[in-house]
Amino acid sequence: MNRTILQDHTSALHVLVVDDEEDVRLATAEYLAVLHNIKADLAGSGEEALLLLLNTRYDAIISDYEMEDMSGIDLLKTIRARGDDTPFIIFTGRGREEVVIAAFENGADGYVMKGGEIRSQFAELAQKVTTIAQKKQTEKALSEIQDQFAEIYINSPIAIELYDKDGRLLDINPACCDLFGVHSSDDVRGFSLFDDPNVPKERLEALKKGETIRYRSVFDFDLVKNLNLYTTSKAGKITIEVQITPMYHGDHQLSGYLVHIVDVTEETHAQDEIKNQKLFLDRLLETIPIPVFYNDTRGRYIGCNQAFEHYIGFTKEQIVGKTVYDIAPQELADTYYAKDKELLDAPKTQTYESQVWYADGTMHNVIFYKATLLDQNGNIQGLIGMILDITERKQAEEVIRQKEEYIRTVLDNLPIGVAVNSVSPTVAFSYHNANFLKFYRIPEKALKEPDVIWDYIYEDPEYRKNIRERVISDCASGDPSRMHWDDIPIIREGEETTYISAMNIPIPLSTLMISTVWDVTARKKAEDELKQANRLLEGMLNGIPDIIGIQNPDHTIIRYNQAGYDALGLSPEEVAGKPCYSFIGRTRPCEICATSKALQSKKQEMVEKYVPELKRYLICRSNPILDDDGNVQLIVEQLTDITDRKQIEEAIGQSNQKLRLLTGLTRHDILNILTAIYFYHELALENSDPNTIHEYITRAQEAGKRIEATIGFTREYEEFGIVSSGWQELYSIIESAKREINVGAIRIENQISTSLLVYADPIIRKVFSTLIENAIRHGKKITYIRFSVAHKDNDLIIICEDNGVGIPLNDKAHIFGRGFGNHTGIGLFLAREILSITNLSIREVGEEGKGARFEILVPDGKWRE
Repeated sequence: MNRTILQDHTSALHVLVVDDEEDVRLATAEYLAVLHNIKADLAGSGEEALLLLLNTRYDAIISDYEMEDMSGIDLLKTIRARGDDTPFIIFTGRGREEVVIAAFENGADGYVMKGGEIRSQFAELAQKVTTIAQKKQTEKALSEIQDQFAEIYINSPIAIELYDKDGRLLDINPACCDLFGVHSSDDVRGFSLFDDPNVPKERLEALKKGETIRYRSVFDFDLVKNLNLYTTSKAGKITIEVQITPMYHGDHQLSGYLVHIVDVTEETHAQDEIKNQKLFLDRLLETIPIPVFYNDTRGRYIGCNQAFEHYIGFTKEQIVGKTVYDIAPQELADTYYAKDKELLDAPKTQTYESQVWYADGTMHNVIFYKATLLDQNGNIQGLIGMILDITERKQAEEVIRQKEEYIRTVLDNLPIGVAVNSVSPTVAFSYHNANFLKFYRIPEKALKEPDVIWDYIYEDPEYRKNIRERVISDCASGDPSRMHWDDIPIIREGEETTYISAMNIPIPLSTLMISTVWDVTARKKAEDELKQANRLLEGMLNGIPDIIGIQNPDHTIIRYNQAGYDALGLSPEEVAGKPCYSFIGRTRPCEICATSKALQSKKQEMVEKYVPELKRYLICRSNPILDDDGNVQLIVEQLTDITDRKQIEEAIGQSNQKLRLLTGLTRHDILNILTAIYFYHELALENSDPNTIHEYITRAQEAGKRIEATIGFTREYEEFGIVSSGWQELYSIIESAKREINVGAIRIENQISTSLLVYADPIIRKVFSTLIENAIRHGKKITYIRFSVAHKDNDLIIICEDNGVGIPLNDKAHIFGRGFGNHTGIGLFLAREILSITNLSIREVGEEGKGARFEILVPDGKWRE
């Protein structure tokens, strides 16, 4: 603590000796310097003395009474008329009573007679000079200290209250008025400290015993109003941190009470927010299927999740407080212990392979992932643990002389750092309290020499230069709003970074400033920990490819993971606060809703359903997060899209059904044709006419060709339904079909976009090759075939048209039947069956004489571009 507010009384005094006798002047000066360490300037007359006083400040003036040009009394009158209160001592050989009276009436501070024993005479003179000068210096220093205290008291950001020894309020500073919503100290003067209902009773009892008390409590403004304690403009409640210090006179008599009050509402809210976030993460942890455990620095288990309980076959109650040697075989426990010690000795993350004795008694190979957590001082707390260490702030108390003790009690017990210093042209300190050094993390020698404080506080040269220029510029502006600096980092290599906020208050009519500083590391850490927790949660959620939604019990969304925002095409702001079902155009929850079921059962629920608004199949899993009373606080919902899987299953089922149908048709046709062959064979055997026999044989041969065509038809079906349906590029399929047919001079136009995809069986290529082949075979005068698309509502229509003779109206209803036509009659029948695998259909809408026009209808959801 700096104790240099008062001037060092051991330094040499500087006096002015005025005497018109040169020998007396010289002897007096020599005597004072040699024997009493008092430096003296000399003046041979009053006029000469007045000239010296214009440029030099003396601790005292020693003047002869009777001088030629101006007497000592006249010199005294002139000096006092100037407003100069320098101590004045008459040193003369004249001892008349009227001389003494005149001297004191005109403001003299002392009178010493010349003559008598020289040593005693000058000893008396030196004693009187020393006593009077030091008294004057002390009074001046105390006056300056009182002025500085008044500035600190008035401008302090900390609320301060002063009570008398009976606990009656004497005064409060402006910060206190602002905190408690009172107009001035007059509105609350006389308020009884011991009748304040917001002060805990047990604390008041300790205060009455002379103890300094500290407490944190909720201050209720409405209670103040209801009890009519005083008038306040505030309402509601705030959280305050209070310190009440008894103050004593030098004789240890109680003189009153000093109260410091800090509003810690925001800090309390931040701590509550951290607790709530921790509770949420703890609940979320229980939904993770991976075993998780926590150890302290001595290897004792302090917590785990349910997955860990199930994994090793012990309950949490059986695990907590035990070590690895209590739950694992000796050999494995030795490995765990050694690895844990290695990690605690060198803080980092750790991954290693080992074995765990599983709950069913079998040995499982595992990989351990472990990490340590450090407190703000770099001390290891354990493995996966959290401790918020709030270092209580300490204040140094200094005892000085009776009048200075009262002021120092205020300054030294402030929960903030306070200093009095100059800023320009250099930073030099005349006072500081312990917290000023503590919060800046500097030794006391950092304040001994001007301007070196910057080097001690800020190690980085560039940052030091920038902050120094900023502070000096802000102070030079004279604008109080600029002389406030928040969240300044104190960065030291090898040490933990702390944060401070500071404010400077100019002292009127002075080059000095009151510098205040307070530690905001706890608040910054609370903010950083909250941000880190949010980043952890954000990373976990966004790493999941399924849609994860966190919602309230009323189905309103708090947030989605990135997959959810991407799927909806909405921003977090557009989603928050809206019910989940509103995003698919509904006004109430789905009939089959996993969240609704989870709200009732209070356990994880899963449903599989088709959402027609999305045209998607989903698996919905909803997991409730319960509070301590078992009530649902939040719902975590996971949506998995299984549409592709459903489509594949549907396609396989349809394919198998078609194959069974077509196989039965083929078998029936072949049997019918074989019956006809046997019939012709029997007729030929029973007939002797060669021409008739030849006709029967020819007919049997034609029937055999139909069997051959039918068998060829079944060959086409060998791959029918074997390859899974999927998204096919329509343009490429048509191009491939073109290459299978010899089109000759016929022009085939493919106007399909290369980006158009349809969901179909890969054998759909056969549909287009059949359409091309039929057009060429039956179009007769055909010169071109054109493929294009059109849209109807949300469906797609694929068009195949030509300029041939067209299809007769009577035949349109039969062309897709099996056996219709001039050849095998299975081409268009096969085309229709291929398309029906994936719910596509085909029809012919051309006009006879103008060409054929086939339209393939692709439903919404079976095509995309």
